[in-house]
Amino acid sequence: MNVSVDQIRKQRKYCCICKGVYRGQFVDGRVVSLHRFPQNKRLKRVWIQRCKTVMRTFVWNEHRRLCSEHFVGYRGPSLEHTLPSLFPTENGSTKEFTSSKLDENQMVEIDDNEGMMSGNSQCDSIQDESRPTSDSDGHVTVHDAETMMDVSVSLHDYCASPVVKSRKTGIRSSYVQTYPDCKMQEVQTDLVEVKLLVDASTQTEHLTEDKGVQCRLPNLTYHDVKNNDDMVCFYTGIPNAKVFDALFDEIKDEAEERTSRRQLNYNPTQGGRPRMLTVIDEFFMVLMRLRLGLLLEDLSFRFGISTTHCSDICNRWIDFLAVQLSFLVQWPSMDVIKRNMPTVFKEKFPKTRIIIDCTEIYTETPSSLKLKSLMYSDYKSHMTYKALVGVSPNGVVTFVSDLWCGSISDKQITKESGLLDLCSEGDAIMADKGFTISDLTTPKGIDLIIPPFKRKNQKFAKREVLLTKDIATCRIHVEREMERIKNFRILLGNIPITMAARSSKVFKICTFLTNLQPPLVQN
Repeated sequence: MNVSVDQIRKQRKYCCICKGVYRGQFVDGRVVSLHRFPQNKRLKRVWIQRCKTVMRTFVWNEHRRLCSEHFVGYRGPSLEHTLPSLFPTENGSTKEFTSSKLDENQMVEIDDNEGMMSGNSQCDSIQDESRPTSDSDGHVTVHDAETMMDVSVSLHDYCASPVVKSRKTGIRSSYVQTYPDCKMQEVQTDLVEVKLLVDASTQTEHLTEDKGVQCRLPNLTYHDVKNNDDMVCFYTGIPNAKVFDALFDEIKDEAEERTSRRQLNYNPTQGGRPRMLTVIDEFFMVLMRLRLGLLLEDLSFRFGISTTHCSDICNRWIDFLAVQLSFLVQWPSMDVIKRNMPTVFKEKFPKTRIIIDCTEIYTETPSSLKLKSLMYSDYKSHMTYKALVGVSPNGVVTFVSDLWCGSISDKQITKESGLLDLCSEGDAIMADKGFTISDLTTPKGIDLIIPPFKRKNQKFAKREVLLTKDIATCRIHVEREMERIKNFRILLGNIPITMAARSSKVFKICTFLTNLQPPLVQN
């Protein structure tokens, strides 16, 4: 029987606590396994209580699974560690319970009348007549099998496991679950997963969805591609997973606060909505939109959220990244430029501070006639935005301007962008023939390196031909940088009018991210 990839993703089992963690996923070099809640009701009560401690809206049912990341050793329950004790929190830290084992040596009879656990007050209430009492030897006596959970709650998880004495000595083996070998538990989980995949085409309609789930889980997350550097580069434009992780670590603290809207202090009784995606998956989704130019409808389907919510996430992240990633483009001193200057520049143009060029991006036609006249580009014969980009001699972006209307000239955008104010006397700017800015650079003592103009009825001298060739050889690096920027496919099509307010931020973010890639010029 052939099972499609979409069917496999539908049947993929996820951890009921972790967001986006599923069986078989690689986390820090470990393979994640999922584990059922134990049949032993005493043990099950502790599992459920700890889940409710870290997730107030947790509701248990028979389809819930806990991943191996919540247990000591990250391999699931074992003889020494039968209780989950490691739980992530909303602020990115880990809540750790001291006790990881419940003493099961003293067998307790389970009442036949006990109902199925449902995560309601049935598993939370503590009955007065069944509270534990202490003997003279310090041992705790339990008068009812239903009170093992009450003992754990009363003594707290940081206390040692009590030695339990029961008035009942009978035992029902069907309710007692031990862990002689954690590998057997993984084998059992594997068999369940295989059976679900085999029956996917015939029994899909009989599957029961977990209660309390507000949206379906993402079909693609960052953890699905983090082990493949080529896929990370394809989806995000960042060269590999190490650079992605380093960049996210730099901004995640601010991102958790500034990219959420009433989400960190989520309280079900006071309204609002929880964060549906993890912070890293929101960052991953926004980079996918920039790198691949995906539509919001496509992203909302991939990540299991509404189109409106996807648009809101992208807008908030674009505003945030335009500020937080600005450190990737800095104006270096001339000493730094000279220390990293390639040999060809040292020999031909040693005073070069920056190489500049303009690029244009298509946009939709506005309805206003005034805007049409401002945004129409004679060079592209289309409505465009125009930006000025400058790179150092070794190919690193050191300057990027805002987007301007497409009708602006190269000279005017250079003047308005403030580039000349950053240069010092004695510096040199390399550009093409369109930058007729000598009247702006000469008063400031800045040299302008551009190809010579052809004089009327005269040929180029040999010296002028060689100079033009040398300038073209060095200036090509700014063209290669433009290609890197345009590899972010959101800039290739027509930018919609609805993105006009954030178009400059989008262009700058794409430019910032190109500086994370390997240098354009190799010495």
